[in-house]
Amino acid sequence: MYRNVLCLVLGLVIGIRLTDLFDYLRLTDSRDYALTQAPAATPQVHTETKTETEADIAAWLFNETRVLCLVLTIPQWHHRKAAKVKNTWGSRCNKLIFLSSEEDKELGAIDVGVPEDRKNLYAKVRAGFAYAYKHHGEDYDWFLKADDDTFIIMENLRYFLYPYDPEAALYFGHKFHTDFPQGYMSGGAGYVLSRDALRRLNLFALNNTRFCPENTLSEDRQIGNCLRNVGVVAGDSRDEEGQERFLPLSPKHLVPHFPTTGWLSGFVFYKPTETCCSTTAISYHYVKDFEFEIYEYLLYRLRVFGIPVPLQKLPPRLGFREMHSLLRYWSQVVSDNLEKPGA
Repeated sequence: MYRNVLCLVLGLVIGIRLTDLFDYLRLTDSRDYALTQAPAATPQVHTETKTETEADIAAWLFNETRVLCLVLTIPQWHHRKAAKVKNTWGSRCNKLIFLSSEEDKELGAIDVGVPEDRKNLYAKVRAGFAYAYKHHGEDYDWFLKADDDTFIIMENLRYFLYPYDPEAALYFGHKFHTDFPQGYMSGGAGYVLSRDALRRLNLFALNNTRFCPENTLSEDRQIGNCLRNVGVVAGDSRDEEGQERFLPLSPKHLVPHFPTTGWLSGFVFYKPTETCCSTTAISYHYVKDFEFEIYEYLLYRLRVFGIPVPLQKLPPRLGFREMHSLLRYWSQVVSDNLEKPGA
């Protein structure tokens, strides 16, 4: 009760609409600032069978860990880059929406009402997240933002997200360090918001310039700052060996070694491992038009004779205490990159 009164007073002070505030209180309980409860589908625990394959598990995950994909594009790329996305990895999203300045029903692009200009990317992403929340906010578990030159391995994304509660206030991606402690996620590598992160962004941040200033600065850092200001935690998406899963470059620039010089070295939050990259990688950036089919062939069609791949089991779902512990830990992690933070 005291929490609700405090939230009400805070809402009145900072100017949040009472209808939004009451909606949020209705969807949450008082157990923890970063874990909320919403009327959503009951999470199902996967039951293994002896004859089950990874393809069977991936098919099950498609409906269990539902991801809405938001992809930035521009009208002149509708029939090139955006079409490549739609015909490859975008077809494996639970729902795919292209954020453009021109509607294209055949492609699945909406006009977000923001003029095309690099300095308007932040405004464009804000509009995209607002649209996703208004029309689909409670229909999906996770909300992915990517570019039209990003390639996402959706099966690996769902495998990674499965243990985490979408009603926890967190998001994942390739973490960059900056002048605020928890850092932010690279826009090019793609980042994914939980359902509650999207809810908080819309109810408390996008309508409040104190929490989420409107400007023409870099989209990924600004969205990261908005999320931080409303209690959304920047999670750690690296694998058990410390290898990155969300990658801000294409493999040709990462293999065999993650670059230790150049622009990227000044941005990374975690000191890179000696070799790159995770065997359960999720994304690559700066993918050229002709490379989409190459990725598709190498990832989904090519098989190497004589090299069996052991069946991977799904990681267990995290309970409330485990989620709470992780969120608290991630919110306090400090970057081990000693270079001056990127802008």
